[in-house]
Amino acid sequence: MNPNDIDELLNSEDSSPNEDTARYLAHIERKLYEEIAARKRLDSGVLFLVCQLGSVSLSWFLFTLQISISLIVATCIICALLPGLIDAGESFNFELSSERWELRHDKPLIALCKLGIGGVISWHSTRKISTAVVQTNLAIKDTYAEIRTAESLGEGFQFQGLELLLAVVVGLGLIAFNSLKNKGNSDV
Repeated sequence: MNPNDIDELLNSEDSSPNEDTARYLAHIERKLYEEIAARKRLDSGVLFLVCQLGSVSLSWFLFTLQISISLIVATCIICALLPGLIDAGESFNFELSSERWELRHDKPLIALCKLGIGGVISWHSTRKISTAVVQTNLAIKDTYAEIRTAESLGEGFQFQGLELLLAVVVGLGLIAFNSLKNKGNSDV
């Protein structure tokens, strides 16, 4: 109904003023409830998107701050699952009367989808970081093992002096070879 229809309805002489007022108030009330429901759906969608993006960026942010991996995973999972948990809590109803009790969930599929998407996004964002941390730890352990092996082999004999001596001999040999070659070219 547009404003012109409402004006015509209120100006018509077919009904009493009380009926027109009641219809007008019912129309306004219905329209307000529709706008509130639309706003709630929009707010729920925005919250869902923000939480999913926040979960991914939060994992990298906490990783750069060098927070422990278990805290990163827990924080990102909570952030990503928050919209699904809110939706599950809001649409969950428990009724108890003297005759019966009833457990009801108004929108189980939407809540399960939000929880599933949140779980997948948080798992994916933290899996890469967890894999990188595990690979880094393995590389550090391998490096320490190589250092210990090299230290145990090199205790009786120092390679550094031998390498320096070898470099000096090669350098002198190149200088001598170059000077002999230049001396041979000048004789021709």
